[in-house]
Amino acid sequence: MASLIEEKLKQPAVAIFLIAVTLIAFWGVLDNGFVNYDDPGYVTKNGHVQSGISPGTALWAISATNEANWHPLTWMSHALDCTLFGLDPRYHHAMSLLIHLLSSLSLFFILKWMTRSQWQSAFVALVFAIHPLHVESVAWAAERKDVLSTLFWMLTIGSYFFYRRSPGAGRYILTLVLFALGLMAKPMLITLPFVLVLLDYWPLERIHFHERSRRGGAKPDLKPLFASVREKIPFFALSIASSIVTYYIQQRAGVVASSDHLPLSYRVGNAVVAFAGYVRKTILPTDLAMFYPHPGPALPSWQIAAAALGIVLCSLFVWRQRLRRPYLVIGWLWFLGTLVPVIGLVQVGLQSMADRYMYIPLIGLAVMAAWGVPEALGRSRSYLLAPAVGLATIAMVWGTRDQVSFWKDNASLYTHALSVTADNHIAHHNLGMALFDSGKYAEAIGHFRETLRLRPAEISVHSNLARCLVMLGERREALAIYEWILPRVHPDPLLHIRMGDALADEGRTEEAIAHYIEAARLDSMNLLTRCKVAELYIRGGKFAEAAGECLRVLARAPGDSRAHDLLGVIAGKQQRTDEALREFSEAIRSDSANADAHNDLGILYERMGKGEEALQAYRAAVRADGKHANAQFNLGTALAKNGQLDEAAAHWLEAVRLNPASTEARVNLGRLYTIQGKFEEAEAQLTAALRLDAGSAMAHFNYGNLQAKRGRFADAALQFSEAVRLDPAFQPAQTALRQARKLLGR
Repeated sequence: MASLIEEKLKQPAVAIFLIAVTLIAFWGVLDNGFVNYDDPGYVTKNGHVQSGISPGTALWAISATNEANWHPLTWMSHALDCTLFGLDPRYHHAMSLLIHLLSSLSLFFILKWMTRSQWQSAFVALVFAIHPLHVESVAWAAERKDVLSTLFWMLTIGSYFFYRRSPGAGRYILTLVLFALGLMAKPMLITLPFVLVLLDYWPLERIHFHERSRRGGAKPDLKPLFASVREKIPFFALSIASSIVTYYIQQRAGVVASSDHLPLSYRVGNAVVAFAGYVRKTILPTDLAMFYPHPGPALPSWQIAAAALGIVLCSLFVWRQRLRRPYLVIGWLWFLGTLVPVIGLVQVGLQSMADRYMYIPLIGLAVMAAWGVPEALGRSRSYLLAPAVGLATIAMVWGTRDQVSFWKDNASLYTHALSVTADNHIAHHNLGMALFDSGKYAEAIGHFRETLRLRPAEISVHSNLARCLVMLGERREALAIYEWILPRVHPDPLLHIRMGDALADEGRTEEAIAHYIEAARLDSMNLLTRCKVAELYIRGGKFAEAAGECLRVLARAPGDSRAHDLLGVIAGKQQRTDEALREFSEAIRSDSANADAHNDLGILYERMGKGEEALQAYRAAVRADGKHANAQFNLGTALAKNGQLDEAAAHWLEAVRLNPASTEARVNLGRLYTIQGKFEEAEAQLTAALRLDAGSAMAHFNYGNLQAKRGRFADAALQFSEAVRLDPAFQPAQTALRQARKLLGR
C-alpha cells in the first residue's frame, strides 16, 4: 500500500518536471516572430483565418484546400488564435507550445498506464518534450497542424487503452472520433491504426503472431493478428480515405514530384538514406535546418547500400528479440511505419527529409532506448542511468534552446540553414524575399541569382529577380526577364501589370498602356489597371482620356478612392483648384489610408503656397503608408524648407531605402551632406545618383559643388560643364562653371 501511494505521488512530480524542463527548452519561442516560410499562407496573409472564429470561417475551413492540404481543424485552430490574440506572434507560438506540453504529458500518463513502468514512460515523454528535432514542429507557426494532430494521436491511443481495458461501443466510437479529428488536423495520422495493432502486441499483450505466446504457454485471452486488424477496419478505412483525399489535393496543387523530375530509383535511394539519417539526427541532433535539399542523382551508391544494410541488420536483430524484448520490435516498427507516408516514396515538395517528420516517429526510438538501455546495463551498472539521463537532458535542452533561436526571424532561419546545408535553393529564395521586403534589393538579387543557378526553370524566382531589378532602376534587364516569362506561363494579369510598371518607368508609355489594358481584360474585377492607364494619360498630358478612365472606374465602384485621387490630380494640373480639393477630400473620405491621396493633396497645397498644410498632408501620407517612397521624399523636402534638416535627411534616406532608384532623393541628400561637410556621405549619394541617371543636370551640378568644397576645382569644372551641356538654361550651373574656371586661371 505504501509503495502504491509513493508511486501515485511521483506521477505529479514527473509531470511538473516535464512542464518545467519543456518551458526552459522552448521559452525562446515567445520572442520569435512569424517567418515567410508558409506562415503567410496559414496566418499572416490569410484573410479567412484572420477573420477569426465564425460560421463563415468554419464553412471555408471544411472546403479549403489551401497549402495543398485538407485540414479544417488546423484552420480553425489558427482562426481561434486570431480571435483571441490578433496577429501577435507571441501568443500563436505560446498556443503551439501549450499543445506540445499537453501531448508530452499525455504521452507520459498513457505509457505509464499501458506499461506500468513509470521511469521508462517518463524518459520517453522527456525525449518527446525537449528533443531538438521537435523544434520545427513547435516553433514554426505554420506547423500547428503537427502539434495539434499529435495531441489527437495521444488522445486516440489513450481512449483505445480504456476501450481495450473495458470494451464497449461507446469507447470504440469515441476512439474513432478522436482519430477522425486528428486526421482533420493533419493526415500524418494515417499510420495510427497500424500503431494500434502494434500496441496490441506490446504493451497491451492482446495478440500473438504465432501459436505459442512469448512466455511459452498458451494464453486463451490472446487473439491472432488478423482479429486485431479486423477490429480496426473502420480506422483503416478512414486512413485510406484521408490518403486518397490528400494525394488528390496535393497532386492538383502540383506539389507531388513527377517521375520525370524524380524517378522512382532516386526516391527509393533517398528514402533509405533518410531512414538512417533520422536515426543519426535522433542520437546526434546537429546541423538541423528548415529545409534539406533532395540530392536526386547525386546520392552515392555506397551511402544507399550502407544505409540499407544498417536498416536490414537492425530489423533482423529486433525481430529475433521479439519474444524476450518486444519493446524493441514495437519501437522499431513504430519508427519505420510512421515515417512511411513522409519518407518520399511519393515525393511531396523538394526536401530529402524534414525535422518535423520525426515528431511522432521519434517516440518509437525513444521507447527502444527507454526499455533497452536499462536492460543492457543490468543491475550491476544501473547507477549509470541517472547521470546519463541527466547529461542527455542538459544536452537536449541546450540544443533545443539553440535551435529555437534560429526561428526568431527570416534572416536567422535562412542564414543558419545555408550554413549547415549545401545548394539550399529554398533558403536562398526565402532569404531573398525577406531581404526584398526589407528594401535590401541588392542583397536580395544575389540570393535570387543563386536560386536560379540551382533551379534555373523556377518562374517565380525569375519574377522576383525582375522586381528587385526594377527597384534598383535596372528596368531593361527586368523587362528582358518578364519577356522570357510571358510565353512560359498562363495569361497572368499581375505579370502584365508589372511589365506595364517597368515600361512606364522607362518612358515607353504606349507599350505600358497596352499591358495594363491586357491585364484589365484578363481580370475585369481589378480596377487598379484602369487607374494605372489614367496615370499614364496624365503623365502624357491627355487629361480627357485620363478622366474617361477614372469615370469608367467610378461607374463600377462609385467610392473608388484611387479614381477620385486621380481626378483631383487632373483638376490640379488644369488649375481647377477647388475641384481638385473636393476630389482629394472625397478620396480621403473613401479611404483614409490612401497615401497617394494625402501625398497628392500635399503637392497641391505646395502649389497653392500653403506650406504648413502641405507638410501635414505629407505626414498623413507617411502615417498611412510608411513604405510610400514618394511621400517620404516630399515630406523630407517640406521639412528642409522649414529648416528641419536632420529630420528631412531621415525621410530622404528612407525614400532611398524604399526606392534605391530615386535620383532626386539622392541628389537632395548629397546637397545636404555637402552643406554639412559630410563629404564621404555626399560622395556616395551623388555618385549613386549619376550611376542611375547620367543625364541629370542637377546631379552633375551638385557633384560639382561637392568637388569645389573639397578644393578639386578641375573636377568641379568638368561636372558644371556637363550640367550646362545637358541643360544650357541652367543658370546656377553656368555661374558655378565661370567661377571654377576663374579659380583655375582659364
